[in-house]
Amino acid sequence: MKTAEPEITYNKPGLSGSLGVTSIVLMVVATAAPLTVMVANTPLIISMGNGAAAPFDALVATVIMFLFSVGFIYMSRYITNAGAFYSYIQKGLGRSIGLGSATMAVISYFMILVALEAYIGFALSQLLSTTLGITISWWVLALAITALVGVLGYQKIELSSKFLGVALVLEILIVLVVDAAIIGSGNIGSDAMQPFFLETLLSGSPGLGIMFAIYCFTGFESTVVYREEAANPNVTIPKATYIAVFMIGIFYAVSMWCQVNGIGLSQVVKQATDHPGDMYLTMVESYTNKVFVDVMQVLLVTSLFACVLSLHNIVVRYQYVLGRFGVLHSKLGSVHEKHGSPFISSVLQTVTSLFAVAVCALIGMDPVTQIYAWGATAGTLGYMAILSLTCVSVLVFFRRTENQHPYWNTVVAPIGGLLGLASCLIVAVQNLPALIGGDNSNAAASIMEMVVMISFVVGCAAAFFMKVMSPARFALLKQVS
Repeated sequence: MKTAEPEITYNKPGLSGSLGVTSIVLMVVATAAPLTVMVANTPLIISMGNGAAAPFDALVATVIMFLFSVGFIYMSRYITNAGAFYSYIQKGLGRSIGLGSATMAVISYFMILVALEAYIGFALSQLLSTTLGITISWWVLALAITALVGVLGYQKIELSSKFLGVALVLEILIVLVVDAAIIGSGNIGSDAMQPFFLETLLSGSPGLGIMFAIYCFTGFESTVVYREEAANPNVTIPKATYIAVFMIGIFYAVSMWCQVNGIGLSQVVKQATDHPGDMYLTMVESYTNKVFVDVMQVLLVTSLFACVLSLHNIVVRYQYVLGRFGVLHSKLGSVHEKHGSPFISSVLQTVTSLFAVAVCALIGMDPVTQIYAWGATAGTLGYMAILSLTCVSVLVFFRRTENQHPYWNTVVAPIGGLLGLASCLIVAVQNLPALIGGDNSNAAASIMEMVVMISFVVGCAAAFFMKVMSPARFALLKQVS
């Protein structure tokens, strides 16, 4: 009996847009959420990593991400769609592992997205309460923001890029103003370069410090997700990726150096440990004033919103590619006639996020210590695993090709990136209970590891059953990359 041919969508019109280097860089850096990193992530690098060496950790993470990008970008000339990691891993490691990575990517990004949607609901609730005396439950605000993100995600991609551009420029400017205030204060002494001294670098846990610094780059690889919507992608995508990596890395290194010196090299670890939530804001107020801090809190919310919107767009485009090539329902591969956007995938993602946030609220989960901490940690584990698989795929793919390729792009840099990423992933798994914290940290850590592993196994199993039960649909997977 002949297997029915599945509906094919890859030969239909794809996504449309004319994104340039600047637009793509803005969306990618917005995903990294620079202001959020300074407020929420840097205290973790300092307290759980190697203290005042945070600026050095940022530079090491930049080097690792650059090495990853070299092979990633060189291989992009062989990838023609918005599938990002899925397309890359399938190209080198085959359809089964590729599909496993796709399901793991969707679940990982989704967990990070829901975590941030809960956190922004909490942050906005706190802002309204402290500045205007208005009390609104975090989950109400989280649902409203998720719906708004869905509206923007439904529209033409340029609309999202314009909003992200404005939000990003404002948050970067305010951090740079703080950096300038610290440098111009005269408080930076002769020991200002101590963060780069060997004794400082080896203090505490350098592995955790670098791992947290890599967390700060989440989403930088999404340049390739916008390939179908980019103008001249073979030129635009590589430029945007390298600019994003170095822009993020240098910004973090300089701003973290200002932060540790602004607080005081002898006090920064204690402050990060005792006051992780408001350490940066307290420091900012000491160098500026209360009004400036209030403005920064507003921009913190817009920073989170920009990050949520950018992650929404990434997840939507993963689903779009999976639908376009017959892995998920073909409707997810549909493109809006007017906006040129994956509108059905966007609607599905919005509804799914609304449901997830509502369920978490109904069962009484705390938006910060549970939803955000657990979701972001689990999602990041999957994210780092996918980065590592991508490095392996680049190595395998060019090993199999007969043509001569630059040794630096296809061997040296990918191996360097893989070693850095794999080391940080191992450190993360070993320290997962401590990262989560709380009375049930061991159980929560086990659940997170299982969720990530199961998401990968499910994709691999789906590919196997597809190959047996629907060879024609399985054959279409070759078109993904």
